[in-house]
Amino acid sequence: MTARIKEFNFFLRDHVNLNQSRLDTLHSRVSSLDTALEESSLLDEKLEGSLIPQGSFAHRTIIKPLSGNDFDADVLLPMAEQEDWEPKKYTLELKKALDAVHRYAEKTVLGKRCVTIEFANDFHIDVVPFVERADGMTYITHRTRNEFIRQNPTAFTDWLDEQNRTTNGHLVRAIRLVKWLRDRSSIDCPSVVLTALLAERVKSFAGIDDYGNVATTLTALLEDLRDYLELHSMPPWVDDRIGQNLADRLTQTGFDNLKSQLKRWARLAREALDAAASESIDKWKKLFGDSFGISTDSSALALSSSAAAPVASTYEHQMVPGELTITEQFGFPERRTAANTFRILGRMSPTRKGRGRYRPLSTNGNMVPIGRSLQFEIDACTVQEPYEVYWKIRNAGPEAAIRKAFRGEILKRGNVIYETSDFSGAHWVQAWIVKDGVAVASATQDVIIMSR
Repeated sequence: MTARIKEFNFFLRDHVNLNQSRLDTLHSRVSSLDTALEESSLLDEKLEGSLIPQGSFAHRTIIKPLSGNDFDADVLLPMAEQEDWEPKKYTLELKKALDAVHRYAEKTVLGKRCVTIEFANDFHIDVVPFVERADGMTYITHRTRNEFIRQNPTAFTDWLDEQNRTTNGHLVRAIRLVKWLRDRSSIDCPSVVLTALLAERVKSFAGIDDYGNVATTLTALLEDLRDYLELHSMPPWVDDRIGQNLADRLTQTGFDNLKSQLKRWARLAREALDAAASESIDKWKKLFGDSFGISTDSSALALSSSAAAPVASTYEHQMVPGELTITEQFGFPERRTAANTFRILGRMSPTRKGRGRYRPLSTNGNMVPIGRSLQFEIDACTVQEPYEVYWKIRNAGPEAAIRKAFRGEILKRGNVIYETSDFSGAHWVQAWIVKDGVAVASATQDVIIMSR
């Protein structure tokens, strides 16, 4: 079995993932929009919190669009229920508020469920009013039908984040790869349906080899989804995590084409994964094409092969020269087992004006605006006390480099720690439970701080 970690990292970076410059633009536009809405006098006292990423944006599964296609982001705008408003008025008032902001005035388009802001360079943001009503449930609004529609995309995002943690962060990368394959086939399958089908195949009891890297995760999910869909002649129920069926969006033709392609994809992935090292790249090329195994950045290839900067098991969480593991820094051996687990529960403060409740990062796609207070807590821990908790706050990205703020020290702290979102970058928090001088459990929480 050959994982081809380096090749998958470069293939994702160079051919699948949305360009970092586009991501930076997306984060900056959303942050600016968030500030403009919070400062709007027309929406004063009507907002219940800051913008909430949803869809592929929140799930971090946006991929490079095919040539000629644009890319977009969906965001929810939490709004307080207004007793004297019809459902359609939420969207109409949102458009008025956006049109009153000079930089958006000529860019807004009124949709059925949202207001679209169209930017240059084939990019747009859909802003969807999101209302928690007196019944305690959340809804979006449909303008032309003038009705509330029961939805809670944050519940789906939270569930997907938990599934992603189970796979050591490889689920979202596997989803990106499958979406890349879908876009180059005849499959008409909405992204949210494909995402849910793959995430539902994640097994909490799977062996460590199933989700040890991108290649094994992708292969396991393709095979499991192939086997599951073979049991059905029609699209099966796909839960949106509040008891509604996402598969209503999948046609019979789309379902049949997905089943057919999955057989081929799963077979090619298994052949490539099981191939000898000398043959594996050529085998993966049969699935992904000739660009697999070739980096467009020769300096990155040289760096990855150097002893000073080994490529980590995930592209996003590479260790930098000088960064230490808990064993290197404190001498604690790591002996993790399935019986000893916990998760880091991250929360962020509400809007800068203090409106709304502290929000779990997992419902926000782990994305945070600049200037928020952050809380990280050990949650659902199965390790019996007494134990000690060690934390690493890891800053990464160009802004961290400019500020010379590459944090990565490991410190003994309590069960709850507090931080602030000071500058942009794809940061993360890692914690270890140490018992009797042994690190028996570890968990990671991504913190993606959006640029202004």
